[in-house]
Amino acid sequence: MRTFFDSNSLDSKDFICLDETESHHLNKVLRLKNGEEVEALDGRGNIYDTAIYKLDRNNIELKILNKKFFAPPKPLFWMAIAMPKGNRWEDMIRPLTELGVGRLSPLLTDHSECYNKEKKQETRSQKWKKIAIDACKQSGNPWLPILDTPQSFSNFLANISEEETVFIGSLSKLARPFKEYKWEAKDVVSILIGPEGGWSEEEEKKSEEKGIIPFSLGSNTLRLENAAVAGLAVARERFIL
Repeated sequence: MRTFFDSNSLDSKDFICLDETESHHLNKVLRLKNGEEVEALDGRGNIYDTAIYKLDRNNIELKILNKKFFAPPKPLFWMAIAMPKGNRWEDMIRPLTELGVGRLSPLLTDHSECYNKEKKQETRSQKWKKIAIDACKQSGNPWLPILDTPQSFSNFLANISEEETVFIGSLSKLARPFKEYKWEAKDVVSILIGPEGGWSEEEEKKSEEKGIIPFSLGSNTLRLENAAVAGLAVARERFIL
């Protein structure tokens, strides 16, 4: 059984007080009792072995039995994906978090199906965070990913750092599978996934000028969310596993 809490609210070395949402889940959904053990994650690499010490309807207090810290995986995987319309962006957050994505950025590209709605972004960001938290609890991932607000493709390229190795999903003849890249990656591996309409010629040109490495997931045409999950999975196998 797992729960999640904000370590900024941790005011004791011995106890963790859960918020109303997490307390309700343990109490009313999982129907746990006093003394039962729970794994508590803070999204910052810490996992606490705890037992339920105080059980109220909307306020559960956990007694800390043990604390373990897990260093973030290296390299950190940063997925920058063309934002689709509808709820498809939200559908990607869960599997990518379970796979250990370190940072997730929605891109507004020339062929994007979705446009940025700044007035609703705060609400969307809170929903995205909740989905990621649920994915951490499901998978036991100790690190909550950074979830960015939408940005333009050009802005992303302009802010690439020297610590990044950047790949872009491409249908170019120069694109190769990750397994064929034999050198070691830098501290951050950034993976760009384009819209189903493909990158525009201008975007392909800009990425080439930036020295971004084209990669291929095979000859089959994948839906955007499938390409994102497959891209992260094969990159992890090449650079971590």
